[in-house]
Amino acid sequence: MSTAELPEYQIFSVLRLGEKTPIGPYSQNQLVELLNEGSINATDFVFYEGLEDWTPISDVFDLHQAIANFKDDGQDHEMLTDAFNSLSSSLQEGEDIYYIAVQDLPALSLTGPVRLTSPVSVAITNERICVIHHKMTGSLEFDVYSMNDVCDADKRTKPKEKKGVFSILLNSGERIDIDKLPTHQLDRLAKIAEDLKRTEQAAT
Repeated sequence: MSTAELPEYQIFSVLRLGEKTPIGPYSQNQLVELLNEGSINATDFVFYEGLEDWTPISDVFDLHQAIANFKDDGQDHEMLTDAFNSLSSSLQEGEDIYYIAVQDLPALSLTGPVRLTSPVSVAITNERICVIHHKMTGSLEFDVYSMNDVCDADKRTKPKEKKGVFSILLNSGERIDIDKLPTHQLDRLAKIAEDLKRTEQAAT
């Protein structure tokens, strides 16, 4: 459902995943602000008069509108746009993009070392985690991990450092580490992954 289909004055209550006490009431604009600042996630639940039961925020709102909040987290705009557009074209039915974090690599300089590795972004949907390699040729290469194959996904950071590592542990025992992710993007990526795995475990 698009936000345009809801009255502007609609009042919402929010139930964070894993919690028992709702928060609110909030207006539609306040909900967007809470999404923008990361206080709530698209995987949390929302209720308003007219709904039969608590419903994931991503099911009530057009996620492509709500998830616009992640575009303000300092990601490289070109990499973010390329990753979003490419991933959007391959989404399965019922799959939505929840977040995209973009590796923060030092800019190339004529006097500095040549960067031999391509920059990477990490996208998370409700179905999979995608590690996207942005090739110097402009092409993208995807390493795709189904959430069913992911045992755990977490972050590693050091005090006072502005970048950290997103670590994906597969059921097979293989671990994939993506470093140099800004900590505020890393925090949100890890939180969404944690919420999705908790939802999956609660459903089984």
